[in-house]
Amino acid sequence: MPQVVKAGKVPLLIITIDGGTTNTRVRILEKEKIVGKASLPIGVRCTAITSRKEALLKGLRRIIDMALKEARVRQEDIHLAIASGMITSNVGVYELAHVASPAGVNELAAASRLVKVPEVLDVPIVFIPGIKNNCVIREDLSNLEAMDIMRGEETETVGILELKSLDGPLTLILPGSHTKVVRVNEHNQITGCLTTMAGEIFTTLAANTILADSIPDTLVSYLDVDIFLKGVAVSRDVGLTRGCFATRILSQFASIDGNRRASFLLGVVLGQDLTAIKNSSACGCNWCDPVVIGGPQPLRQAMYWLLKTDPDITGEIVLLDDETVEMSTVIGARKIGLKYLEMVGGLR
Repeated sequence: MPQVVKAGKVPLLIITIDGGTTNTRVRILEKEKIVGKASLPIGVRCTAITSRKEALLKGLRRIIDMALKEARVRQEDIHLAIASGMITSNVGVYELAHVASPAGVNELAAASRLVKVPEVLDVPIVFIPGIKNNCVIREDLSNLEAMDIMRGEETETVGILELKSLDGPLTLILPGSHTKVVRVNEHNQITGCLTTMAGEIFTTLAANTILADSIPDTLVSYLDVDIFLKGVAVSRDVGLTRGCFATRILSQFASIDGNRRASFLLGVVLGQDLTAIKNSSACGCNWCDPVVIGGPQPLRQAMYWLLKTDPDITGEIVLLDDETVEMSTVIGARKIGLKYLEMVGGLR
C-alpha cells in the first residue's frame, strides 16, 4: 500500500514527472537530493499524432520504473508524486486549465489536483497547472501579441527562485526548443510570459533546409561569440530570412568552419528573439531589473551575450549554473506539491 502523508509531515521520498512535448524526465528526490532519475524521448507528441494515450501512459510507466530501479526503491516506498509540464495539457495525462496571471506558489498549489492514474503509478499524482497571461483576445485580434501561455516553466521558475533565494521584480529567460521569457513581480508571482520557437526553428533550419550542407550534425559544439554576434547584427539589419541565407554564403565564400557557421546561424535566429523580447507587449519587462538566464548550454551562454551587448538592457544579468538548471523543475515541483499538501491537510 502507498504511504500515508499527513498534514505537517514532509514526505521523505518524492517522485517528480516533467512531461514535455517530445521528452519526459523523472526524478526521485529524498529530501533535496536526487537518488534516482531517468528520461526518454517520450512526450505528448505521441498523443497529438495518434489521438490515443496508450503509448504515452506505457512510456511514463517505463521511465518511472527505470528511475525506481536506479534509486533502489519500490513504488510503495514513494510518499508523494508530482507532475508538471505538457502532461497537464489536452494531449497529456490529465488536463488542467491554465491559471491566469499573476500566479505564484499559492495560486498554482490551489489549482493543482490529486489524481489516481494506475496505468502510470500506484501512488496518486499531484498535477500542477500551467499559467496564461491575463488577457482576453479581442475579436479583431488587436491585442493578440499580449497573450501567451506556459506549461512546465512555471514550476521551473519556482525552483530557480527557491534555489537561488531570488526575489522579484526580475525577468527570467529560459532558452530551449522554445525560448520562454518570464516576468516575476515583487511578490514572486509570474505576471506574464513570452514564447518564441527559436530553438526549434534553429534545428529545423540546420537539418531540413538547404543549410543542412553548411551546418554540422553536432550543431553548435561550442559558442564562437564573435561570429554569433555578427549573426545577431545581420538579423537586426536585414531580418531572419536574409540572415539564414547569409549562412550559406559563408559556406561558399568564406574560410569559416562548420561550428562557426552554426554559431552565426544561431545568432541570426536569436537576434529575432531579441526583437521580440524588447518589443512584445506579452511580458512588460523592465530592463533596469535583474535578468536571470537558465536553459541548456550553449543556448544559455548565447542568450547571455545577446543581452549583455545590447545597450538598452541595463539591469544585472545573472547566468545560472548547471546544477541549478538541472534541479530547478524538481525543487519547484516539490515546493508546489508540499504547499498543496498543506492546503488540503495531507493525503492518503
